[in-house]
Amino acid sequence: MNNKFRKEIEQLFSLNIIDEQYFPWGESYFLELEPSESKNNSKSRRSVSIVTVYPDVEQKIHTHPGYDEIIYGLEGETIHWSNSHKIILGKGRLGYIPAGGQHIMANISGKPARFMSIVYPTIPDSLGEISAIEDVELPELAKMTNLDAIASKFTQNIKLAVSLVDTAGNLLTEPKNFPVFCKLCLTEQLGDCVLYSEGRIHAGKDLRVCSCKFGVYSVQSPIIFNERLLGYLGCGYGRVSMVTPRDEILIKKCFPAKKYYLAQKEYHNLEFINRNHLKSVAEILSLISASLVQLIIQSTREKQISMYKLSLTREKQIQAELENRLNEAKLRFLESQVNPHFLFNTLNTIAQTSLMEGATTAASLTYALANLLRSSLGKTDPLITIREELNYIQDYLLIQKTRFPSRFTVEMDIKVEVLEIKIPIMTIMVLVENSIIHGFSNIRWPGSLQINAYSEQHMAVIEVIDNGSGVPPQVIENVKSLKGIGLKNIYKRLEFYYGDKFTFDIKRLDNKGTKVTIKLPCNM
Repeated sequence: MNNKFRKEIEQLFSLNIIDEQYFPWGESYFLELEPSESKNNSKSRRSVSIVTVYPDVEQKIHTHPGYDEIIYGLEGETIHWSNSHKIILGKGRLGYIPAGGQHIMANISGKPARFMSIVYPTIPDSLGEISAIEDVELPELAKMTNLDAIASKFTQNIKLAVSLVDTAGNLLTEPKNFPVFCKLCLTEQLGDCVLYSEGRIHAGKDLRVCSCKFGVYSVQSPIIFNERLLGYLGCGYGRVSMVTPRDEILIKKCFPAKKYYLAQKEYHNLEFINRNHLKSVAEILSLISASLVQLIIQSTREKQISMYKLSLTREKQIQAELENRLNEAKLRFLESQVNPHFLFNTLNTIAQTSLMEGATTAASLTYALANLLRSSLGKTDPLITIREELNYIQDYLLIQKTRFPSRFTVEMDIKVEVLEIKIPIMTIMVLVENSIIHGFSNIRWPGSLQINAYSEQHMAVIEVIDNGSGVPPQVIENVKSLKGIGLKNIYKRLEFYYGDKFTFDIKRLDNKGTKVTIKLPCNM
């Protein structure tokens, strides 16, 4: 960025530019907010930037995990798509991209366009304190909560490396997902980030975006219990700018001759990352990990104290305590219909199973939950195959069958010819959840759930049938008039991707139960 344009921005907004990012599609200049804000205030993590979009370019579809974005046009015109909503952002016009939204941006003019971006995190600040854990260290917690497995699954989906390091410098997650450049840096002990002693000394206790001496960016989220620092959860490890001659010189100076060319090549291969994306993903992963730690520590303490004295009254008391703590957490799932109440029930199931049965079942449930979190937090493609959707449903059913082993049975009849057909993510999942949560909640007979998928006259037919209490007539009317939330969400997304080439039918069966039928073209 030239000095003239820098001065124009700083004079216009009376704020200093504290950071710059350069992408193939454009540039971002981050402004320094007023220093009087409290570091502990979530507003202090908000971000304001001036974005320049090059002529005739498009930023590919990406998810906003854990942050809302308000955009205000300054110069030229950009086109934004937020889920199914189109925003034409000209000078003086406002737009809004919600947390979890699927965002595409393009500049189809022959001139650069500029707009202001204001980002607000939507992740709660903390979980509150946990009593009597002064003797617990991070390696112990990592084993208890299987954080390495969760971090690995999270990494696979969002395509950002995740690290977990304690205050002694022990890396508690496998570095297999790290960029090759960072692995070389670790091997040669050349860095100055939080993975090294010097970096940890200056890291402190605040969530922050940081850059190593090679210009590799990451977010470091401290893991703190009762004001005691146990370690850091890191996320990112990518470039935010084009490679400069200074970078080339520094790499050649630092790396031994036999590894210089490999280091140079892998430095060029580092992914471009956005710091707003980094901060929100790190906070989500930190919050989820802390929630699991909280539950398992509570379960372990109670098991030691009351192994042979648990009664129904005490179990209800523990459940109430867990519910209160999880209500404070207010975990928000992105692009998913799995709500905080379902998350509480799921995590509560994990705690109860750990308490009563041991680690094997708890591990299976934790993996199932991690898969569901992965599907809701990091999916960049809003369409998935029916085969993938069924995998998530199997994880969800594993959790629900553990909670309610005798409440309902499930049968699936899925034909091979429809497995690779793509549908909006969580389409069938929401229907299955409705049957279990609403259809089977107050019945006195065994529940039965049938999931069918087959082809008929060049159409893929998906059916979800239950023998529950039956959908109320007003719900059917709400769907027809596009009111309500969950079913309306399914209808609107199908309409966005398939136009008028699909049908969505929901009806109450004559005897008891509900049948939902979706028909989609096979060749879209």
